[in-house]
Amino acid sequence: MNSKLVRLFIAVIVLVFAASMSLTAFAQGGGIVRGGTLVLSLGNAAPYVQNFSPFAPDTTDWVQGEIYETLMVYNPVEGGVPTPWLATDYAWSDDLLSLTYTLRDGVLWSDGEAFTADDVVFTFELLQKFPAIDRGALLSFVDSAEKVDDLTVTFHLNRIYTVAPERIGGNLWIVPEHIWKDVEDPVTFTNPDPVGTGMLTEAFVPDDGLYLELCRNENYWQMGEDGEPLPYIDCARHPMYPGNDPANLALISGELDWIGNFIPDIDNVFVAQDPEHYGYYFWPGGGVVALYMNTTKAPYSDVKFRQALSMAIDRQSVTDIGMYGYTDPVSPTGLGPRHASWINPEAEALAADMGLGVYDPDAAAVALDEAGYVDADGDGWRDTPDGEPIKFSIQAVNGWTDWVTSIQIISENFQEVGINADIITPEFGAWMNALQTGDYDVSIGWGTSGNTPWDHFRDTLYSPLIGEDGLANAELWGRWTSDETDALVDAFTATADVDEQHNIVNQLQMTFVENVITIPLFAGPTWYEYVTLRFTGFPTEEDYYTQGSPWHIQGSMIVLTHVHCVSEETCAEAQ
Repeated sequence: MNSKLVRLFIAVIVLVFAASMSLTAFAQGGGIVRGGTLVLSLGNAAPYVQNFSPFAPDTTDWVQGEIYETLMVYNPVEGGVPTPWLATDYAWSDDLLSLTYTLRDGVLWSDGEAFTADDVVFTFELLQKFPAIDRGALLSFVDSAEKVDDLTVTFHLNRIYTVAPERIGGNLWIVPEHIWKDVEDPVTFTNPDPVGTGMLTEAFVPDDGLYLELCRNENYWQMGEDGEPLPYIDCARHPMYPGNDPANLALISGELDWIGNFIPDIDNVFVAQDPEHYGYYFWPGGGVVALYMNTTKAPYSDVKFRQALSMAIDRQSVTDIGMYGYTDPVSPTGLGPRHASWINPEAEALAADMGLGVYDPDAAAVALDEAGYVDADGDGWRDTPDGEPIKFSIQAVNGWTDWVTSIQIISENFQEVGINADIITPEFGAWMNALQTGDYDVSIGWGTSGNTPWDHFRDTLYSPLIGEDGLANAELWGRWTSDETDALVDAFTATADVDEQHNIVNQLQMTFVENVITIPLFAGPTWYEYVTLRFTGFPTEEDYYTQGSPWHIQGSMIVLTHVHCVSEETCAEAQ
């Protein structure tokens, strides 16, 4: 080898060694270490499918957020203050009938094409052409989207709608025009090769569906603390577990890095195994878990029957046993701790007069008798006033042990007052499909906890959330609607006067209680556990910068801008 090549070879070795030393020093100095595959569980108990459409009725984990993004991200822990994302800002027109977004410059789709206002306008117009994919009912208040220039979009509203920034900015999942313009039917399109603006756009599901893997978008627009594109991780893997128990065992054994599950006796069962690396925090801002009844079918269509069901439920046993004491019974108004200051005393007084929220099986039996639900044929079970047998199943997701135990208690409560009720535990997809299509009788289900109680009432009462395809979106699963409540929901968004908004919410609470729209059970714990053997940067109780539950869409997006390997060694392990 000649002397020039020797000197060049030595120089290259020195540069490589110096780069390696500088990365090691950066890591040792508390900097960011990149790489690794984060392993997590969102509670998916059925095999994954190759469907990466953000418009699917039941979207695949992390398609919304990690593949497709919104203009803004709303962090619930910060009171719902908007975090600029694909847009950097927005502004109202003077008449409050237009909302203009300034888009972020330099954003690329994962295939390298530029993201522009054309994509935003196209996505909204896609909802107009195919209303069935308007899962967030944006068409109910937005007339059109207009491109002002490549980085500016104006949404024209059909009325004053004060929550429009949150509904548009946080619920319109932008898709690329150059891909989706050739899709014949976005309602059924499974989008097997997604192109998005998100952090993790390379999606893979094996034939057996036993896991989902999402890997980094090399063209991602957001930079990390080290000046390189986010995320710090290479990939995120979602194994499929057939229930809470096997997922929890995987977590406790250190196989998982992140989860959002119910774990009984968590301090002893989980944290005590490795207090230095195992942590959790259940933020008290979650939505209310309720019993939903299909009000389009008898006898659940009878408010007196729903009222009697509420009287028959021992909520304290449900929370103490089913939920292991992690939460408490909630107000019959459906408002949880996050919105306690909004609770209407008149609505609570009405609920007390109706016997709602209080376990009283004797009163429940009397109420059923008076409404004509008696044992007409002498078989020991109550029948309808027409003499038809009453027999139904309460559904909860298979493997969600907290909910399954809870509905077991509730079904026993119903049996004690002569109602023939048992439980069924379908897989998640079947459970969700039954709720959305109305092919169920009674079900336990989650609720919405937004910046104000408006989100809760909109999602359980607002008729436009029943889509063109007949599916009940959000939590309109009970399918109880009325013109009066629709008008109240709309009226809230037509004013910025806080006193008037409180007055509207008071009226909605009275309607909710009087008609027993759902049976509120307890405030849903925001399940969230993490392991720092391989990765760090998760929210902690001391630094809870966003909701840590991996199933929380906005929270998971923010968490992924923080999480990284603990060290070069742990990155090598996390493959």
